[in-house]
Amino acid sequence: MKIPFRSKEASWLAFNARVLQEGINPAVPILERIKFLGIYSSNMDEFFRVRVATLKRLTMLGSRWKELNIPDPNVTFREVSAIVAKQAKDFNVAYNQALSDLSDSGIDLVDDQHVPTKLHGWLYDYFRNEVSPRLMPIMLKASAALPQLKDHPMYLAIRLNKKDGKGRPAHALLEMPGDLPRFVVLPKSGKKQLVMYMDDIIRFGLGDLFGHLPYDNYESYAIKFTRDAEIQYEDDFTESFYEKLTEGLRAREEGLPVRANYDSSFPKTFLNLVLRKLNLAKSDTIYPGARYHNRKDLIGFPKLGRDDLLYPVSPPVFTRSLKNREKQGFFNILRKTDVLLHFPYHMFRRYIELLREASIDPLVQEISMTQYRLAKKSFVARALMAAAQNGKKVTVLVEPTARFDEKANIAWANAYRAAGVRVVLGVPGLKVHSKLLLIRRREHGADRYYSALGTGNFNEDTSSIFADHLLLTSHPEIGEDVAAIFKFFEYTYRRPKLKHLKVAPFELRGFLREKIEREMDLAKSGREGKLSIKVNNIADTETVGLLYQAAQAGVKIRMIARSMFSLVTDPEGPGAGIEAIGIVDRYLEHSRVLIFHNEGKPEVYLSSADFLPRNFDTRVETMFPILDTKLRDQLIQYFEIQWRDNCKARILDKDLSNEYRTREEGEPEVRSQYEIENYLRSLS
Repeated sequence: MKIPFRSKEASWLAFNARVLQEGINPAVPILERIKFLGIYSSNMDEFFRVRVATLKRLTMLGSRWKELNIPDPNVTFREVSAIVAKQAKDFNVAYNQALSDLSDSGIDLVDDQHVPTKLHGWLYDYFRNEVSPRLMPIMLKASAALPQLKDHPMYLAIRLNKKDGKGRPAHALLEMPGDLPRFVVLPKSGKKQLVMYMDDIIRFGLGDLFGHLPYDNYESYAIKFTRDAEIQYEDDFTESFYEKLTEGLRAREEGLPVRANYDSSFPKTFLNLVLRKLNLAKSDTIYPGARYHNRKDLIGFPKLGRDDLLYPVSPPVFTRSLKNREKQGFFNILRKTDVLLHFPYHMFRRYIELLREASIDPLVQEISMTQYRLAKKSFVARALMAAAQNGKKVTVLVEPTARFDEKANIAWANAYRAAGVRVVLGVPGLKVHSKLLLIRRREHGADRYYSALGTGNFNEDTSSIFADHLLLTSHPEIGEDVAAIFKFFEYTYRRPKLKHLKVAPFELRGFLREKIEREMDLAKSGREGKLSIKVNNIADTETVGLLYQAAQAGVKIRMIARSMFSLVTDPEGPGAGIEAIGIVDRYLEHSRVLIFHNEGKPEVYLSSADFLPRNFDTRVETMFPILDTKLRDQLIQYFEIQWRDNCKARILDKDLSNEYRTREEGEPEVRSQYEIENYLRSLS
């Protein structure tokens, strides 16, 4: 019997609809709503670059897609197109409402036709000094081929003609400058603060740009392209891999367009001219839109000093166990107790301080770390390079194929090598997604390991908005396990033998099955079987089928899933008995928590892995236990607070309709991200 399985794409679009709900919700501060609209748009760009591009490749397989054990990609593609079209309308409604509410708050987004006359002089000066030198128009001719257009920038297609209608019009294409802000704050005019899109500043200056040509009327229409982001390369992780990856990045910029967005007021003949030159005239990737594109830039909409239009900034939560860190140092503390940091409530700075302490500690011999994504100006990387310069043996496993961070990771690898850091450039055939740090310290004539294991990247930029967990421990057997994993990175033919950690692609899938089946056996024998699982994504057919079996056996299953959710919680189907929610709030829920209730003796694990085929089968992922009973109880309470959320939790029902969970009469309001902060403060 075929199990109910929702496509990754449909369930992901339902997640992005939850993001859009935050951009619509009038209870969300207006500048935060605008940011959510930017996040929604950025998400959609990546969705097309990755998921839609993959779908298009699958549709080219003919009937061979059936061998892949996935839903029919042709059906999914049609489903995606319908959902995207509907969400585009919802987005435009939300965007227009946001502009109206922004105006009510004293901020107007003005275009080139409505900027006050008294600001024209300032605007011309800004255009001529800052913008015009960066603009290099490409004149379009019917007989000439159009140059390859890039993936990220937005373009203005411009028609030049005479107001009296005489003569033939000319056409040009203009790439918007990427090194200027998308939004420019104008000098204050009256009581209103005015802001302009860069697009409109360019429109304002078109007469100045093209004034030497025999035209006096200029029309402009936005157009952008989203290209296939897949990079093709062989698993040759020699020095030449740098060259291959660099070529792949270049090829990404020239990948097949999977979406062309254009201003719906674009004159048809002009639009067809552009599309013909791009070989998109008969494509199914063309989406009409509004006047502005690349609205992911709304993420960076200026704050204008209006803290009243933002979420209040919370002071960091202090960790009681690290209270005397400055005097005692991390190593003295970690010898006595494990420490669990919960970001963004706790300061990521603590991790950087641990690295800094290790870099200057005379007893530290060696530091090893995995790197997937780092901050642009990473203090983590600086600490590692400083450690190498202080004579420590430093090794960094740099994952060269972290999507959209390939170029940055190549640069970091080069910087590490220049500083004396030993770089391991990935693992052939596998993507290393584990978040691991190992410090080897010589104490009383013997080596002692200090480990950090996380659910999220070692990235200070994202740690302030991603909700993740990081375990710091000196547990000797966990340290030995982490050391064995780093040894595997160097000698990949040796499968690591581990005592506590479970690592993909070796035993993670089997371990998860074993734990779920234990809860099934308990339920079948009349005792309580119970699973509490929090992940970003679940779209692995084997795991989905196993959870259906567990639910039918009587196991109580509660799931918190952020994004992809291929389970179908139909009360009439095999998913009956599985309850699931998704939480979207000011922080991005990123951690993976698994609680196997084990008949009242719960086992709690954190993991870098989601429940996707790639995480089980083609990545190095690490699941690790929380052995300290107090920290175990902390995570159980953390999950329970989130499960009780009745403000930002949406029920993941069989239709993924994103209905908010409602409060019962007399039930207190629980907004989990706020309640978690309060809970952690009570422990500090």
